[in-house]
Amino acid sequence: MTNMIAQSNSQTVETKTTKTFEFKKDGKTIPYRVTVYRTSNTPLKLKKTDKSKLNQERKSMNEQVTKLIYVDNDQWDDYDKYIVLRYEKDPNDSFELKPTDKGFKVVVDQKNVEYIFGEGLYFVNNEDKDFFFVDEFDTI
Repeated sequence: MTNMIAQSNSQTVETKTTKTFEFKKDGKTIPYRVTVYRTSNTPLKLKKTDKSKLNQERKSMNEQVTKLIYVDNDQWDDYDKYIVLRYEKDPNDSFELKPTDKGFKVVVDQKNVEYIFGEGLYFVNNEDKDFFFVDEFDTI
């Protein structure tokens, strides 16, 4: 699902993606779902030379991206979490969600944050902490 909203000074895009993965605990394979709700806001700047034109060209601006990640495990409610990732997206960035033996990791432009079930978030490289703004919440 994708929604786009264009306004005079910014453009907002909303998407939703759901993936099913598995992790191992005490020798058992446990399935879980990860739903990523993405909202990006791109400021729109128009070239001053095009000010009086009907079809104006835009200047390239970095997107402000927010990803609400919902982790849903049907077997244990303790593993149900909301994670909010915020970052500034470069036009060449890519977003990947990859399963691991203990949970999953998010990779954006070779910057990693890993979620480990029962432990929480872990940064593979401490320098990546400066790239992501992260909040983690339990479900009720």
